[in-house]
Amino acid sequence: MLSQIGLDIGASTVKVVAIQKDKENYSLLVLGEAKSAVANWISGGDEAIKKMAVVIKGLMKDLALKDKKVVFSLPENEVVSRLIPLPAMKENEIKAALRFEAETFVPYPLNEVQIDYEVVSKDETGKIFVFAVAAKTELIEKYLKLLKMSGLRPVAVETQAVALVRSIQHSIELDRTIMLVDLGDKFSDVVVFRDRKIFMTRVVSVGGESFTRAISVGLGLDMASAEEYKKAYGMSEGELEGKIKGSVQPVFSSLAEEIRKAILSHRDEWGESVDLIVLSGGGANMPGLTEELVRILSVEVQVIQPFLRIDTSKVVLPIDLNRDACRFALATGLALRGIYGK
Repeated sequence: MLSQIGLDIGASTVKVVAIQKDKENYSLLVLGEAKSAVANWISGGDEAIKKMAVVIKGLMKDLALKDKKVVFSLPENEVVSRLIPLPAMKENEIKAALRFEAETFVPYPLNEVQIDYEVVSKDETGKIFVFAVAAKTELIEKYLKLLKMSGLRPVAVETQAVALVRSIQHSIELDRTIMLVDLGDKFSDVVVFRDRKIFMTRVVSVGGESFTRAISVGLGLDMASAEEYKKAYGMSEGELEGKIKGSVQPVFSSLAEEIRKAILSHRDEWGESVDLIVLSGGGANMPGLTEELVRILSVEVQVIQPFLRIDTSKVVLPIDLNRDACRFALATGLALRGIYGK
C-alpha cells in the first residue's frame, strides 16, 4: 500500500490531506485545516516563518499524523510560467535551451531561479512545445525552512496548477480541453490543460476576498458579516432585493472577463475551444456563481469534487463534502502525487 500527505499552505488557512492507495482503490486517511498565523508569511522574516511553523506542527499533532513526509506547492502568483516553442532537439539539450529562452520572460537574474519543464507536444517535424516554470531559489528555500521548523520532510514540490490538474483528472473522465479556475483568497489561478498537459496558466487579481469586500462596502457591513452573506447568498438574484448580487457584480464581471480572455487566447493559439470550466478553491461554491458563468460564457461549468473516487467512509470528516470539498482540491492533488499517475 502507498500513502502520501499533501500540504496546502494557503494565504488564510493551512490544509492537510493524506491518501492511501491499495491496488486501484484510494482511501482518505486524514483531512484537516487550521487558520494561518500570518497573512503573508512569505514576505515576512524568521518570526513570520516561526509562527506559521507553530500552526503546521499543531495541525499535524491534532491529526495524529506520524508520517513526516509531505508534498507541498508553490503559489502561482510567486512563480513564472510560459509555453515555449523549441526546434527539434534531444532531451538533454532542452534545459540549456530553456535557460536561454528564460531571459525573455523571467524577471529575475537567472542565477537566482530554478527552472523545471514538461514537454507538451511534438509535431511531425520534431518541433516541440515546452511548458516551463521558473521559481526564485529564495522562495523555495523559505518553504524548505518552514517545513524544517515544522518537523516535516518534503519529498516533492510543484506548482499549484500541476497539483490541481492531477486532482481534476483523478475525479473526471477526460477527453476534452478543460479550464481550471481556482478561486483563492487573494488571487484566482486560471489553467488550461488537456490530457495532463498544461498549455496556459494565468493569475487573476480577483479572489474570494474581493467579493467579500464588495459586499462589505455595498451593504455597510464588517468583513466577517460580509463573508457570511457571501457564503449564504452569493450571486442569488432575489436575496435582499438583489443588493448582494448588485454589490458583487463588478467583481464578478472582472473575473468573467479574465476567464473569457483566457478562453479566446487558447483558441487563437491552438485552434480549439475550452469544453469545460472546473471551479475549485474556497469561492467555488458561492451561490449563483456557476450559473452566472454559464450564462455569460456559454461553456459548461462544474465545481470540482476531489473525493469522488476516493473512499471517505473510514474517516470522521470535519467538513461537509458536498459544500466544502472544493476547498481541499489542492491538498488532494498534492497527496495524489506518486500514487496516481504522475
